[in-house]
Amino acid sequence: MHVSHVVSRRGEKEYHSYLVRRSYREEGKVKHETVANVSKLPPAAIEALSLALSKKPVVEAGSDFEVISSKRHGASALLYALAKNSHLIDALGKSSKERNLITAMIIAQALSPSSKLAAVDYISESTLGDELGVGGCDVDDYYSALDWLKDQQSSIESKLIKSHLSSGSMLLYDLSSSYMEGTKCPLSRYGYSRDKKRGKLQIEYGVVANKDGLPLAVKVFDGNTSDLASFRSVIEQIKTTHGLKELTLVGDRGMFSTFNIEKLHELDPNYLYITAIRSSQIRSLVETGAIQLGLFDDTDLFEITHPDYPGERLVVCRNSELAKKRHHDRQALLQVATTRLDKLVESVDGGRIKTQSDIGRRIEKALSSTKMSKHIITHVGEGSFSYQIDEDSVRAEAATDGIYVIRTTVPTTGASSAEIVSFYKNLANVEKVFRSLKSIDINVRPVRHYLENRVRAHVFLCMLSAHLLHLAKEKLAPLTFRDTEPPVPMSPVAKKVVSQSAKDKAASKVNEEGEEVTSLRTLFKHLDTMTRNTCRIKDTEVVFQKTTLATPKQRRAYELIGAKIPL
Repeated sequence: MHVSHVVSRRGEKEYHSYLVRRSYREEGKVKHETVANVSKLPPAAIEALSLALSKKPVVEAGSDFEVISSKRHGASALLYALAKNSHLIDALGKSSKERNLITAMIIAQALSPSSKLAAVDYISESTLGDELGVGGCDVDDYYSALDWLKDQQSSIESKLIKSHLSSGSMLLYDLSSSYMEGTKCPLSRYGYSRDKKRGKLQIEYGVVANKDGLPLAVKVFDGNTSDLASFRSVIEQIKTTHGLKELTLVGDRGMFSTFNIEKLHELDPNYLYITAIRSSQIRSLVETGAIQLGLFDDTDLFEITHPDYPGERLVVCRNSELAKKRHHDRQALLQVATTRLDKLVESVDGGRIKTQSDIGRRIEKALSSTKMSKHIITHVGEGSFSYQIDEDSVRAEAATDGIYVIRTTVPTTGASSAEIVSFYKNLANVEKVFRSLKSIDINVRPVRHYLENRVRAHVFLCMLSAHLLHLAKEKLAPLTFRDTEPPVPMSPVAKKVVSQSAKDKAASKVNEEGEEVTSLRTLFKHLDTMTRNTCRIKDTEVVFQKTTLATPKQRRAYELIGAKIPL
């Protein structure tokens, strides 16, 4: 039964009736039976009757009540709504306890990156646990859900790739590492630490993203895996597991060896690639005359072909600002190196360092951090040492300052030279993913798990959190300092610049609509001032919930993601 509000018109007059009705189903159709007309009751009585029939508590006006608990609601509810709208939750599979636990962990990791134990506390202190029905779960339940997530990884990644990529799309790939706590994990190895944590065991992981830097898949490797080996493994998985066709892969020069390129062709001839060549290869092309430096007088990029790169286009670029920076850096490093060597000359001449082996060790120590040994000729003897700068070597390197060469199998009908440069520069978006994963947003490191599958599941969970945060940054950009209209550079070789609207937004702290802008983290903190409170009428057992009234900024944030505030 319910109270139905019926509005009717007779001429220009409007009549309001309040009817108590019983709804029932007959032969598959819903019908209504009027039980009583309560239109002449006072409005307060009608409201009370409506609440009573809806099985909601009826509270006397002016009654005193007390707040018995309060949970953070605004930020977690917003990300939960975004996860549903963006089909991230659909990608996790059918509704289940494990899916709900993982959803809660993804959101908790995005809002309060920390250990799994702390994540459980965050979920219980927010409305996430109540919304997803996992409020009573303990940390063991979450660890079991991590094991479930590892088993579902391939399926989830395939769904994400299908949702965010189309035929002929571009995939960005890069490799990074994170250090481990403890020594028991079988994946832990000593290797090149991108975290600059010398003496720490680490794991490596490769991230696959779309051209905008939205992470779609991740694969964990032993801590000493090379770029080349990781790339081979990832492209095989892309082909066999995800079944992508007519794909363009973009990676840095460390990924594309001759063997890897052959492997790529074997997997699928429709797989194209965009990468760059090494500095030594550029110098060889300059020295043999394949690259005419005089062409840079009129343009900052041009295209060539070369027999050493059959079936490929070589786009030669020169960034004048980068050239100036490299010249300045080289001169500064040479100054540091010569200053150190001058001190060594004084020590040798003073008889404080005598043997040839000791002098050699001191030279290596003086030059190791500057990497200028290639430009310095040393003369070492027993009790004697002198050096000179190799001017020819310096001039040869200076000739290629600011020059980089992009190699690609994308045909001219598929993309122009300028577009190829822009596509390669998209690799910077993967670097943003790693910064988000490792320090700014998610804190994937240090990795505290020691079971191999838990480590893989932890990294995958963090990638899913980064995926959700990337979507949130895009949707909430008008309320943050993010540049919503980045200008297209006059040349693809030139450095990207910030739009004037973004500069104005940063200076004034308001957007064009006059709304206050903040960082994303500050916006989340403001959203969390929206709480869901459990209240009780004093001296009774009547309990009800009430959500804090939303501020204009909170209402705007929900509008931007296309969701209603859950009350």
